[in-house]
Amino acid sequence: MPDLRAITLLGYRKVRTAAIPLLLCVALTSGCKTSDDASAAANQLTETAGLLTHYYSALGTLLSQTGQVYRIQAAINPLAPYDTETRNYISDTASEIQKREELAAALTTLAQNFANLNGSTAAADASTAAGNLESAVAALNLSKTTMSSSHVAAMKDAVDLVVKAIQEHKEREAAAAIDQFTSALDTWFQSEEPLYNTIGSNYANVTKSLAQALISRGQVDPSAFLSAALSPYGLTPELTDPTLKSSVLKILAAQVDQESAALAAKQETATTNMEKSLGEMASRIHLVATDKPMTIRTAPITLAEVQNWISQIPKIAPAPAAAAAKSLAAKATKSN
Repeated sequence: MPDLRAITLLGYRKVRTAAIPLLLCVALTSGCKTSDDASAAANQLTETAGLLTHYYSALGTLLSQTGQVYRIQAAINPLAPYDTETRNYISDTASEIQKREELAAALTTLAQNFANLNGSTAAADASTAAGNLESAVAALNLSKTTMSSSHVAAMKDAVDLVVKAIQEHKEREAAAAIDQFTSALDTWFQSEEPLYNTIGSNYANVTKSLAQALISRGQVDPSAFLSAALSPYGLTPELTDPTLKSSVLKILAAQVDQESAALAAKQETATTNMEKSLGEMASRIHLVATDKPMTIRTAPITLAEVQNWISQIPKIAPAPAAAAAKSLAAKATKSN
């Protein structure tokens, strides 16, 4: 059974979310002295929330691949069956990550609408987008976590108030609801950070276990290891000497250990930088909310590290990643 089920989802440091600045723009964009800053912040939020969507999509890909590796491992090792409990947990977790991806996509759409409030249908579009966000939050299933249900209820109540305030064009009420929503949503993301990191570490561990098993049984062709020395001369390696092959396999086993640790570390780094990006956006929106100038006109630089990790996921799992990208594109087209 993987460590994925044993994690505790409370007691981690606070995570700022894309919803904070996004929703503050509701109260800022009509009649605010710093409307240019609000528009800039909305554009930055579009990029930040969009990358959050892709981040969740990447986690979904890792879960899909983890399930596949478990199946392979069970096929070659009867002592490591892919039991029903583990299978169901992988499936349920993947379903919940999909819902979070949809929530992030709803935030992205709402940010886009706020960035284009001069349009003739902007107010109606923003109201529709807010309703979609409300539906996405309502769809979340947190009953299997150790998180307090009161936090979930507070988040849902705050979303209801935000949606109503947008529909009725009541900026003051929107700002008050945003405070309530921000607090509850911050706690939610804070509690989920260890889950996201465990998805990455569990993927790294289970793939390492399978790779090491195949190496130890001589079921890996180590010839490619020699390519660095031979490819400049147009030569193709062919290991036929048993002693030499055994030596190379030992080196490959050590590399698997190193790469497994690197996979988990890169995923955690991406999570940390996603948090930093969301926190930076929250601080920028706070400037706008308090009528202070927001001079930065580019998205948080920490998004680059998140994008770097996301870009590596197709290399790890080409087929699922491509399917996820196709699904995401289809959703974007449908929402437009």
